[in-house]
Amino acid sequence: MPNYPIIKSKMDFKNSLLLIVLLLYFNCAENSPTPYQDGGNTVFTSIPQSHSKIDFQNIVKEDIDFNFLNYTYIYNGGGVAVGDINNDGLEDIYFTSNQNSNKLYINKGNFVFDDITERAGVEDDNGWTTGVTMVDINNDGWLDIYVCKSSSLKNRSARQNKLFINQKNNRFKEEALKYGLKDYGFSTQAYFLDYDKDGDLDMYLVNHSTDSNNKTLILSPQQQASLKTDSRDRLFNNDNGTYKDVSESSGISNLRAWGLSASIGDFNNDSWPDIYVANDFSEPDFLYINTKNGTFTDEILIRFKHISANSMGSDFADINNDLLPDLLVLDMMAADRKRGKENMPTMNTAKFNRLVNKGYHHQYMSNMLQLNYGNGNFSEIGQFSEIAKTDWSWAPLIADFNNDGFKDIFITNGIDKDLSNQDFRHTMRRKNIDYTKKESLDDAINLIPSEKLSNYMFINNTDYSFKDVSVDFGFDAKINSNGAAYADFDNDGDLDLVLNNQSDKASIYRNNTEANYITIRLEGPEYNIKGLGAKVEVYTKTTQQLKEQYTSRGYQSSVSSNLNFGLGESKIVDSLKVIWNDNKTQVLTNIEVNKRLTLSYSNAKKEAVVVTKETALFDVFPASSVGINYKHQSVSFDDYSVQLLLPQKQSTIDNVLTVADVNNDGLDDVFIGNTMGFPAELYIQNSLGIFVKTNQELFENDKAYNDNNALFFDADNDNDLDLYVASGNYSQEEGSVLLQDRLYINDGKGNFSKGKLPKMLTVTKAITASDIDNDGDQDLFVGGRIIPGKYPSAPTSYILENRKGNFINATFKRAKGIQSIGLVNDAKFSDYDSDGDNDLILAGEWMPITFFNNDKGVFTKVDLPTNTKTGWFQTLKAIDYDADGDDDYFVGNLGKNNKFQPTEKKPLHIYANNFDANNSYDIALSKEYEGDLFPIRGKECSAQQTPFLNEKIGTFSEFANSNIIDVYGKENIENALHLEASSFSSYYIQNNGNGNFEFMALPNNAQFGPTLDFEFLDLNKDGLVEVLGVGNIYDSEVETIRYDASQGYILTYKNNKIATYKDLISISNKEVKAIESIFIKEKLHLLVMHANEGLSLLKLK
Repeated sequence: MPNYPIIKSKMDFKNSLLLIVLLLYFNCAENSPTPYQDGGNTVFTSIPQSHSKIDFQNIVKEDIDFNFLNYTYIYNGGGVAVGDINNDGLEDIYFTSNQNSNKLYINKGNFVFDDITERAGVEDDNGWTTGVTMVDINNDGWLDIYVCKSSSLKNRSARQNKLFINQKNNRFKEEALKYGLKDYGFSTQAYFLDYDKDGDLDMYLVNHSTDSNNKTLILSPQQQASLKTDSRDRLFNNDNGTYKDVSESSGISNLRAWGLSASIGDFNNDSWPDIYVANDFSEPDFLYINTKNGTFTDEILIRFKHISANSMGSDFADINNDLLPDLLVLDMMAADRKRGKENMPTMNTAKFNRLVNKGYHHQYMSNMLQLNYGNGNFSEIGQFSEIAKTDWSWAPLIADFNNDGFKDIFITNGIDKDLSNQDFRHTMRRKNIDYTKKESLDDAINLIPSEKLSNYMFINNTDYSFKDVSVDFGFDAKINSNGAAYADFDNDGDLDLVLNNQSDKASIYRNNTEANYITIRLEGPEYNIKGLGAKVEVYTKTTQQLKEQYTSRGYQSSVSSNLNFGLGESKIVDSLKVIWNDNKTQVLTNIEVNKRLTLSYSNAKKEAVVVTKETALFDVFPASSVGINYKHQSVSFDDYSVQLLLPQKQSTIDNVLTVADVNNDGLDDVFIGNTMGFPAELYIQNSLGIFVKTNQELFENDKAYNDNNALFFDADNDNDLDLYVASGNYSQEEGSVLLQDRLYINDGKGNFSKGKLPKMLTVTKAITASDIDNDGDQDLFVGGRIIPGKYPSAPTSYILENRKGNFINATFKRAKGIQSIGLVNDAKFSDYDSDGDNDLILAGEWMPITFFNNDKGVFTKVDLPTNTKTGWFQTLKAIDYDADGDDDYFVGNLGKNNKFQPTEKKPLHIYANNFDANNSYDIALSKEYEGDLFPIRGKECSAQQTPFLNEKIGTFSEFANSNIIDVYGKENIENALHLEASSFSSYYIQNNGNGNFEFMALPNNAQFGPTLDFEFLDLNKDGLVEVLGVGNIYDSEVETIRYDASQGYILTYKNNKIATYKDLISISNKEVKAIESIFIKEKLHLLVMHANEGLSLLKLK
């Protein structure tokens, strides 16, 4: 057994207590049972009942009076709490049973346990039990047990929560009434915290509603104050040992709750505990920010850009070792393709938007991993991290399960009956069944599919991503698990697991990891003896780690109060710091590993609180402060009414922001386009650094056009910059005159007039200029972006030849292969082969980065290695980044934080055709699964696009088993337009000469979202250019999580590779569309364009 040194000052009675503990500890060691051996070599070993003696089993029985029809949460399972209730140095276990007796097991060592439930007096077999928390509520040094009750719809007294007070002799006494915690709500779990920082423990109680009637959702959250009080969450303030309900005065009582969990911690970095509540169904989660005066404000809409739809278990812990806790909230999206199709209802677009407009949130059926940026804002990266889909999930536990110094994720999974199975739900709606009869109820129950599922273990890859190692780590058993807790049951320095399963015996897993560790036991102040809310930071030469002392975690459960830090191969802890709730601290240095230490509040010292904020790279101002009063307006159009299965809106592709000196006074001016009905704006800078809007009448007259992109270039060779504006919109009719691009001619003083262009009735976006025919003037490439109503068919792209200021369509002559090249987003003329002329490089959706070689003004597509990577490329920049004399390329793509995750082996496919002989152009996204292509979208939405599917495929199960040809027919698929995307990563493409290009995926923090624009600056004045990337796209269809996680990034070039200049820097937390450098009064600034807002101005410090 490891040593257990005590690093603290102790009063005499504590010395006595320690002596008793140590005597018990070593006595147990001498008489410990024999360890269990199964001959296996997995990281975790499942300990059988025959060894552990744990025979607890949570079984639920339904009858006419109580069943899934009148209690929605009948299959939600029970919880488990761990803690040393008899102070013998070994962690004990308490399970909750929904309908039968709870169970308390004493740890006898080596994973053998003794059931002392009856003699301890903690059976609690009356009513319906849910969550459980071990807490020393009276601070006598002995853990007590708080048990939550729910259901009992016709017997309110059976819903009384229980508080079992430890009598110090393996017996307990129920005293909830005495402490003021005899609550009768529909309770899920209790969370103890010191929210008012008065030194004692308060309690937040998560409750849930029993009313599943979503008709109430026509109300805003603020209009729901009249709903049942037993369904609302509670906040109890500790008033000299008695708990008083302060829910109303604290500001948390006016909302209906569907709470399944909460997470406690500091979400806005002000050192005060906040409360995140995970709510089921359409009720949005709450983020109660502590206002430090006894009240809370819900800031869920401010801090998070989207959340889960059916929020379940949650945990709040640091996944990337930046000393900032991150949030994980679970939902119900299946990883298995077939189960996903069988259980996934169609998202109702109108309902989704209605809820958002009523003050709810953007909510999606997916696990959410919210990465803490440290600025009070979070970015959701669950899909990037590959933990988004774990089926019907309950308890997430973020902890270091392999002791490598990085926290991993364990998730319990499964439900006894698949209530979300769509075939079952449709059958129930059709049948007229009298559910007051037992036979009818039995028939209904037998209709519900039931499938046991494995739990998940994800190991941290230390790069914001996780690897599923469930089978390798020993979690291959098909078993439906609910509550879970971790503790070091055998005191060997790693975290073991205990699970409360539904209908099966409870599981306990021994962790067999062999790596260094240090375990911390906290001894807090007089009225918070376990130190709840304290933070411990551990530093070694290779890692820094943070843990916060809150034990109620995951789902209906509480974990050990001992803090276990994995240290990998580190032999010494350089320093360890504990920060108590009142900001007193203690620091220890040069600590040997593989020790168990006790840190006492009595040794802490009050120090001045120093808030260390890193120096920001930019000062941020509204552009209106310099006279730029522009506001962007997104096109308001329902694209899905035209093509129902679009992956995202096509009417909002505009990002017109360009900077140039239009009046030749040496000062930067700016042109900003807008959308239909809103005029573009041109601002000219004066000597005071103020911008004045000009040419207003001209742009007002053309406001019916939609601006997608713009380019300043010298069209008429008069040494000033003219303006080309790419135009058109998906919402307009094909062939509309409003699809025509526009040319504005500059008189040299910044006054513009309308020029002429050939007829080009195409939605365009990409524009680039070069003298392709060597006649001394600038010619143009203009890329077609989309055909209205016919995504993803290729529109017309153009080569415009400049003949003394007049442009003619020379596409067929100059680049015949370019006319229908694809959905072009960006283009650059660049001499990629260093032969002295400018070639043409294109980026677009469902396209590779495409090179056209210039041979005396004629462009021919070149077969290069770049053709192997097709994507949804958004932007393209040419720069000699490695300083070897030729152009390299930065290309922005959708990023890797999305549900599609295409690869070269398993690309994303799209088929487009008129599948059902009506006037709509239908599309079908698909991916390969076990050698076959299957539709990505579900049955209901697919049938809405092509109604013949309702008759062809009768059930969701049949649809789930149907491949793309089964669904749409062989002829339809063979005759369809077929495109692929093999990568959504953004890249640096290094030009190594002779047509050899090396694709280097940008670092992971550059893949959190789309990159719509790049800018290049030497930020640290070292002569090397840094790369700034920005972009978000909020307009995905409602079954696809919107692409909103990027807050921008900065990259640099180190050791011949692209590296992060600074982790998790926030350039902007909004929907950024474009960024441009601009000098104002000779100082470098950045202009940032946001959707539906004014511009931001960033001044480089």
